[in-house]
Amino acid sequence: MDLSTAKSLIEGAVIGLSAYIKPGGIHRYVPGTLFDEILCNLISLINSLEEVIDLGNKVRRRELAVTSIPCKEAIIIPLKEIFRTCNTVHPQYVVPQVVGGVALGLSGVESILEESSKFKKALELVVASSSWSDIKNFVESLRVIGRQDMYDNLRSLGYVDVVAIRSTMNLNEIYRVLGSGWRGFLVVEIREGLLFTYLKRLREICKKERSLFYSVIALYMELVKPNIPAQLLDKVKSAEQCG
Repeated sequence: MDLSTAKSLIEGAVIGLSAYIKPGGIHRYVPGTLFDEILCNLISLINSLEEVIDLGNKVRRRELAVTSIPCKEAIIIPLKEIFRTCNTVHPQYVVPQVVGGVALGLSGVESILEESSKFKKALELVVASSSWSDIKNFVESLRVIGRQDMYDNLRSLGYVDVVAIRSTMNLNEIYRVLGSGWRGFLVVEIREGLLFTYLKRLREICKKERSLFYSVIALYMELVKPNIPAQLLDKVKSAEQCG
């Protein structure tokens, strides 16, 4: 399950990154290197993803306590490895992958759509089991990998101070704070998480469409509609009427 699951996660992320129309995505032809940087981050993550999924598997097999999942191995090392490979890291794309990978291994689900409650419970355990030292190490790692902007954002809100960190319950709070500036973190944030909001909507569409394939397309169209140029809306409406 580990390698195939890791490959599927990477494939899904790359497809999402490369899609021509997307909600808030990166256009591959926009001047600059952002698209290439994110693509490098995702492709370089494959080995780390396999390892973090295995960490989740060990917890599920009771070989490791969920509170013993090392933040360094699950999050910080993958970020540093990507920094060495790509020279630039976009944690808002990387962290949801590795945290989700641990949760997938822990839950053992074959389908997040069909067993979303089981996956959500596993994700809650992963993001809620972190210690204050995990939070401190993660925050410090942002500066090490060149994300001074994210570090400064947390510092301005007091999340660098040891006393404040000790009073912070878990990494979920850090993801929520970072998510205000980099929405990718909200994918694995439990209370305001985008993932389960969209999964809920996908299930609602599935009940009507009776086809996962068409339901995914319908959800995708809902997400991209606000970003479609006005001159193309008539064509979108026509396509929807055709089913």
